[in-house]
Amino acid sequence: MTIIHDRLEDVAGEGFDQSVTFTIPRIREAADGSAIVTEERHRFNVTDGELITTDLDPGPATVRITGHSVPYKIVIPPSGSSVRLWPLIDAGMPAPQTGTPGFVRNGGGVSRTQAVTSTEYAAMVLDPATLYVIVDEES
Repeated sequence: MTIIHDRLEDVAGEGFDQSVTFTIPRIREAADGSAIVTEERHRFNVTDGELITTDLDPGPATVRITGHSVPYKIVIPPSGSSVRLWPLIDAGMPAPQTGTPGFVRNGGGVSRTQAVTSTEYAAMVLDPATLYVIVDEES
């Protein structure tokens, strides 16, 4: 079972005070094999911008933030500690079209990416949190 938490706020940093609803897309077996999980919706109130759920069964789920028409498909991971909601939403988002510059889905541990030539790479002091992509030398 997994507890999900996160801070929800508007662009001005004001806390969101409505609710977030979780459900599953279709009936399935519980992650531990001990029960059947139904499509019952579970609503959690957000107070002063803070969301915290009760234990949720790991597996595919849908989350809807009150006031937003788009439901987000997520996968609840099995975790002994609480996990943030945003990385789950982000992981379920479709990637932009091929060739869209600037898109990198962070799986963890990477702060930034940088395109460099092999000559530049050889001369660099490497940052362990940067993913370097070797590109062709400019002519």
